Amino acid sequence: MGERFYNVSVFEQNNELELGSYVPPQDTPQAGSGTAVIFVSLYLLLLAFFIFLHSISVPQEERVRSVLGSVNIAFKGLSKDIPAEKQKTLSGEEQGTQQFHAKLRNVFETAVPLVDSRVTDGGTRLQFSVPLGKLFKSGGLELRDLKDEFLTDVGAALIRRNSNVATDVEILIGSGPRLPSSTNSASDLASNRVDKLAQHLRSQGVPSRNISIGLEEGDAGLVHFSFFLRPTLTYQFRPDGGLQ
Repeated sequence: MGERFYNVSVFEQNNELELGSYVPPQDTPQAGSGTAVIFVSLYLLLLAFFIFLHSISVPQEERVRSVLGSVNIAFKGLSKDIPAEKQKTLSGEEQGTQQFHAKLRNVFETAVPLVDSRVTDGGTRLQFSVPLGKLFKSGGLELRDLKDEFLTDVGAALIRRNSNVATDVEILIGSGPRLPSSTNSASDLASNRVDKLAQHLRSQGVPSRNISIGLEEGDAGLVHFSFFLRPTLTYQFRPDGGLQ
């Protein structure tokens, strides 16, 4: 048998070597990809933490109103019920009244959240209606915790106001369907409570001439505080002719 010879060209040999030594390209990690993953993970973890805090938090509207009242006094000193354009035209006396009302609102809203208030007599009279249960313990004359400080703040605001303009406070408590008779007024709870409030204000230095107290039929469970300018010494609950 004759020998066979294969003539392999140099070109074909080179191709075979290149095919045999071919190495697929490897994916190289992109620079900074690890940092981005860590950043996103931390962001999601922080977001989950704040969502958790929000889910267990309880909004406290009374604190919000208290802070807003403080900010209102610190930066404006005027009632939020008056438009900004009108505030620019207020006289000095009117601005003083508005500042006094703003201070009282802050005091009352801090001590009694969501207290009902209204302004009458052309903006010169401010009245607060407070549930008796917010001031007194059930069935007695003892004040609730921190209400001594509340009445002290009311008295201090009234004294400062009277150093500029004569301003009075009227305290009126609802006695229910009927007023107490003269024979049992000394033992009547509503009568003793309104007297207790007046005594506390007097003990803080508020002059007796600036305090009026009384009872009214209906509104059982409410005490009304009214602050107003009194140009003359007149009685609030009955005409002068009815006094003995």
